[in-house]
Amino acid sequence: KEMLEICREYITAIRIKSAMADVAQDPVRSTELAAYFSHCNLQPVHLLLALRSAMGVAFKHKNYIAAAGFARRLLELPDMNSERNADLRVKATKVLQKSEQMARNEHELAYDESTSFTIDCEKFTAIKAGTVSIKCPYCGSNYEGDGMKNKVCRTCSFATVGVQTIGLVTGS
Repeated sequence: KEMLEICREYITAIRIKSAMADVAQDPVRSTELAAYFSHCNLQPVHLLLALRSAMGVAFKHKNYIAAAGFARRLLELPDMNSERNADLRVKATKVLQKSEQMARNEHELAYDESTSFTIDCEKFTAIKAGTVSIKCPYCGSNYEGDGMKNKVCRTCSFATVGVQTIGLVTGS
């Protein structure tokens, strides 16, 4: 079950990263996807890369509030105190200072770091706590509403979403 959860998170991260390439010219959607990418449960070294990417995308598109959030999260990582990350620590500190000085987002984003959410594995959007959602009974991927009910999971391509089953059920 643990390995299945790890695989789900990495497959979701890879799918989001791929979607980011498809919308690179759209400053709003690329910033949102970079934000969701940084919320995949990855190993610390990979989370560092995701946060660095999200910080860069948000800053480039003048979404300074979002960039500041990613810079803060990046600076809080334990690995950031190592010598090999000194340049990134300096860059994140500068982004944080500049972002706090600008203190605004150029675009309205469908992302709020202070809100608890899971990622919709079809649309790559936030499913806020309390919103109706369904899961893949095998890998545990979440989908908002019932639009994916009785369809093959986009993450594992193995199970039918929203169907109750016996056997290996993640329960997450």
